[in-house]
Amino acid sequence: MIAYLEPRSPYRPWFIGEHIRKGDVLITVLDTDPRTVLCMEVAGPSSLDAIGVTESWTLATLPSVAAFEACAGVAVPTAAGRVDDDVAGRLTTPFFKCSANFDDPFTPQGETSHTTAAAARVLLKSAGKCTACGETIDLRGGAARERVHIHTAENGVDQWNYYGPAHDWPAVLCCRCQTEMTEGGFSTFLDYRFSFHPSCPRCGASQTRSASIGMPNPGEPVPPWTVPLGCIVTDPVPEWICGGCGYRWAT
Repeated sequence: MIAYLEPRSPYRPWFIGEHIRKGDVLITVLDTDPRTVLCMEVAGPSSLDAIGVTESWTLATLPSVAAFEACAGVAVPTAAGRVDDDVAGRLTTPFFKCSANFDDPFTPQGETSHTTAAAARVLLKSAGKCTACGETIDLRGGAARERVHIHTAENGVDQWNYYGPAHDWPAVLCCRCQTEMTEGGFSTFLDYRFSFHPSCPRCGASQTRSASIGMPNPGEPVPPWTVPLGCIVTDPVPEWICGGCGYRWAT
């Protein structure tokens, strides 16, 4: 049996109450624009006298309800409540068979780039770490809203254009990096992120990328401030590559 949870704020957790019974399956829909499907959870005993979540499956790409319904072949209920077994079975299908085909926060999705759905996808993709400095952001409790800052970017970012000029990139920022970006007068996140790197000694361009040996993970977008050189690299190995003129150098 499935207990469908009504849409929730994208950053407010849902707590299981006494109305949820052991063995119930819950699907959580976020009240983003457009609405998105976050996870499926199974309720079970969390202690001797309480019911909690014992298993969960999160859709890391945070698909829109429309994409989820296309995979399930059935409409997602529009109000909280229980559904019959046939609908329940269909609603669990996308968690196991279609996740690879769902939307990704770094690819065009035919929707406006600066929506709350886009922001929620970027936050989920970040795994709670600042995109700029890599520090972990404490996302626990209601005060998390004040500790995290989400920067969305226009659709159409070329995630594989290692050497050409880049325009912007989706990001999650901690308070320190958000303050530095704002007070530094940076108009885009990439301008701020590239400020961590030295300017090109040949042409003076500011978009220099750090070079790394190895191959990127399949399907994972490569941030434009890095350049994977592959597994076989001949000497001399550069430390930096200019995104403007292509000049390579080591400091």
